[in-house]
Amino acid sequence: MNARQVMLMGLPLLWGLGAAQAWAPPQVPPAVGPVVPPAAPAVVPAAPPLGPLADDEFRLPLPDEDAANVDRWVPLLGSPDYKQRETATTALIEIGAPAFAKLRTAYEQADDLEARLRIEQVVRTAYLNRYVFDRNGFLGISLAPYEPNTAKGLRRTDIESGVRVTQVIPNTGAAKAGLRAEDVITAMNGTPVSGTGVEATSRFSDSIRLIPPGTKVRLTVLRDAHAVTLDAIIGRCAEDNVRRVRFVGLYDQVNERFGTWWFKYFRNSPKSDTAGEP
Repeated sequence: MNARQVMLMGLPLLWGLGAAQAWAPPQVPPAVGPVVPPAAPAVVPAAPPLGPLADDEFRLPLPDEDAANVDRWVPLLGSPDYKQRETATTALIEIGAPAFAKLRTAYEQADDLEARLRIEQVVRTAYLNRYVFDRNGFLGISLAPYEPNTAKGLRRTDIESGVRVTQVIPNTGAAKAGLRAEDVITAMNGTPVSGTGVEATSRFSDSIRLIPPGTKVRLTVLRDAHAVTLDAIIGRCAEDNVRRVRFVGLYDQVNERFGTWWFKYFRNSPKSDTAGEP
């Protein structure tokens, strides 16, 4: 081994990686053929603006029945019974942001750490529902293009456009409405499904996402060559769908914003600094 080889072996690895490129022979461009530019990166849609931080959530109308339910469930957040705590948490999340004013008062008055942590859980989930998940409707099905000539068991030749259901997710609006795999949805609220093939599935999926959760839709379904009408309630879009489809980045944006909002409107309460201390 000569002195030059010993010197090169003693150099740091990172420098060596750069040196390998520096010492490599120059690349010879091809003699013929066009230069193909690299593919442009996919464009990711920006999250919609949320507006300035404000306390508008505390002025949302709360129906009398929901107000009574909040008063009933809040004391159970600190119950020694785990099932009662879970039931109360779920019920308050369902009431949602209109309960924030009462929950803030309960948070300020609570001496029990478990109750305060539960209130934070309820408020965080309801806040994310309001600004993320309630912006995307969710039916609970997987779709494939409908091909009239190859669809199993379907002999209707007058149906040219639709979307074929390949999977129904349990406990969703689709499952509760009675949709089944191999059903073909041909219309929603009397409006025929437009487009053909993949175009039809994309248009139908987009139309579902634009429907607010809690909305009832009427689906016209082709099943075993017969038309069936089903009523389905649109649910909240699942978290993984929110991240993949319409509002890329919105979840992270709202989750980060919640920390500032929570500190400003809840953590500044008189008891917050001593919560959980003996």
